[in-house]
Amino acid sequence: MSFEASTRRTPGGAVVAFTGDLDIAAEDVAATALTEAMEDTEVLVADLRELAFLDSTGVRVLIAADLQAREKGVRFGVARRDGMVRRLLEVTHMEQRFAVVDDPAELTGGE
Repeated sequence: MSFEASTRRTPGGAVVAFTGDLDIAAEDVAATALTEAMEDTEVLVADLRELAFLDSTGVRVLIAADLQAREKGVRFGVARRDGMVRRLLEVTHMEQRFAVVDDPAELTGGE
């Protein structure tokens, strides 16, 4: 399945929505989208609700974004839904590293 990343700015931050498969083939696109969205924002949310697949490469992209966000003073979090993505985030204990929520608005305070 193909991968796409789209960024939208809200008054409370930036949301990068991913669709398709976040795996090694999509690593560079995902990392670049998160890095670019991190500029001029206080909150960055990776929206994984439309992902069909997430593997260890995708988890590594999220960890790298979190580290980069911390260095820049940006709050980083992830929005997810039920299913395989949620399970992978749970078994890797990502909620101990960054906020894991059901909806990006929980972190951005807006829409």
